[in-house]
Amino acid sequence: MNPLEAERTRIQAELDAQRTRRQRNVMGQFATPGSLALEMLRSARDMVGERTSGLRFMDPAFGTGSFYSALLSVFDRESVAAAYGYEIDPHYGLPAARLWEPSGLRLDLTDFTACRPGDNGRERVDLLVCNPPYVRHHHIARATKLRLGRMVAEQLSVRVSGLAGLYVYFMLLSHRWLRPDSLSIWLIPSEFMDVNYGSALKEYLLSRVDLLRIHRFEPSEVQFEDALVSSAVVWFRNRAPSPGSAPEFTLGGSLGQSRLKRRLPRDELRRESKWTRFPAAGEASDVNGAVLGDFFAIKRGIATGANRFFIMDAHRADTLSIPSRFLRPVLPSPRYVKCDVVTADRDGVPNLERPLFVFDCHLPLDDLER
Repeated sequence: MNPLEAERTRIQAELDAQRTRRQRNVMGQFATPGSLALEMLRSARDMVGERTSGLRFMDPAFGTGSFYSALLSVFDRESVAAAYGYEIDPHYGLPAARLWEPSGLRLDLTDFTACRPGDNGRERVDLLVCNPPYVRHHHIARATKLRLGRMVAEQLSVRVSGLAGLYVYFMLLSHRWLRPDSLSIWLIPSEFMDVNYGSALKEYLLSRVDLLRIHRFEPSEVQFEDALVSSAVVWFRNRAPSPGSAPEFTLGGSLGQSRLKRRLPRDELRRESKWTRFPAAGEASDVNGAVLGDFFAIKRGIATGANRFFIMDAHRADTLSIPSRFLRPVLPSPRYVKCDVVTADRDGVPNLERPLFVFDCHLPLDDLER
């Protein structure tokens, strides 16, 4: 680790310690590990080739600069003509600006989504690498959603669901910053590959740009110590999709040594709504037999909005003297289920080492307070 990266890592840890986990969760601030940033920039070098000059780089969610640090380690500094960064939070932006000022970085402490090419002399770029803020939709103000949605619709004629996280808007609004044939690499939650609100992003990747590759980490390969979210890295170029091209899907391991890989024709990706089936699954086929809906009533469960309060184990429920009629058994996240079949006792409680319950009470608040 070079001295600048060592100092950046120290600053990152110090700044993170000054914020609570909840504060960083609301802001979607989960720093990219330096090792992963290096992997991503090495892949960029392999795709960009040996450029001797003129490379323009941008990170629109700069943080303390893990990607910029990796850029300086991987690319010849003389080949980088300009480097731009945007960071909305001065808590991270000001120390980063002081650290990287001697390098020639142009870092703006402002909202990237409100900026346009040409502002403050910023030009379109050849290489954009970003880990956008993972702000869930319920932490985005309604006025902000409307503003971002209008901007995306005006620029790309794409409608974004109100359930989309901030990273979806970041990716789509970055399009105006891309030079023709420029390369973009994004580290984002893999949820977009399956959920309905990811459809706008998938349509963009299939129709507006040339999707090159998606690498999905296994659920057990958590990339952020303080965020239990499965991650994916997405590569694409700002050019029309090549006829007959087939983006590569890789799974598990590292970016350079994945566990599985497979190329998928775009037509097949358009027919498939659940992209996390790939690369492991074969081609989607029509279902002729029974489906889950034939045996179960499938619907969304209870959305608490505060799982730490409402989800509890039996010990906590006993401590709080909560009657059993107000406790519904629930399954934990699949990452905590170690068996293929979960059985239940006569009361419907899963036979797990630590069964969980959701507090579900419909009594009036006055009755509860008594």
